[in-house]
Amino acid sequence: MTVAASVTGSEQKFRTLVSDFVSTTAELGGTIDPEIVATELRHRIRAIATQLHVTEATVLRNYIEDDWGREMARQTYRQMQERDAHIHAAPNQQVPLKAVGRLVAALGQALLYLTINDAADDPTSRFNPKEASEAVSGLGLALTTRSDINSTVTVGGDILAWTRDALAAFGDNLQQRRWSSCPCGEDHNQDKTDAAVLRAVREDLLPLPTSTAVGQPDQP
Repeated sequence: MTVAASVTGSEQKFRTLVSDFVSTTAELGGTIDPEIVATELRHRIRAIATQLHVTEATVLRNYIEDDWGREMARQTYRQMQERDAHIHAAPNQQVPLKAVGRLVAALGQALLYLTINDAADDPTSRFNPKEASEAVSGLGLALTTRSDINSTVTVGGDILAWTRDALAAFGDNLQQRRWSSCPCGEDHNQDKTDAAVLRAVREDLLPLPTSTAVGQPDQP
């Protein structure tokens, strides 16, 4: 049961908060799925209720301001603008071809795990499949510019930033066991596989530049 359905007399406030977030985002020139906003608001309400030992109805009524949707949309937009500015200002770097190949393979695994796991199991929503896919394409194109496997290639700073952010989120979901190579619930030796993938992801992260995402940890 959703918070909106379980909080008697507060369904309208919940819907208004979500609607305000979506409409403010549109005014700022962006788009967002209302369900994503609703999910984030539900998580916020539950977390506050647990921390304060009160009901979710009380949280929605007394602890979530009426302008939450508008203010959070503006805050999110500012954070996205700041992150984009950092990424696009990141300098290009020389990266060994072997390392580029490993990064392509690691991102492929991250996208595979995303595909076979429930997206709801990434509550932080840090993994951005579009950016991860763009990073795969960028890294792949960089490989085509050189034939000597021991040489280096120039990789865009934004590609490296997207790569690191995606792999850091991938590693965090692996470490916290939110994602698995086989999330069926039965023992198919996935713990061993996931541990090996996590070790590889951590190794792949080592040569990458420090993350530019605001408030994001450097390593999983």
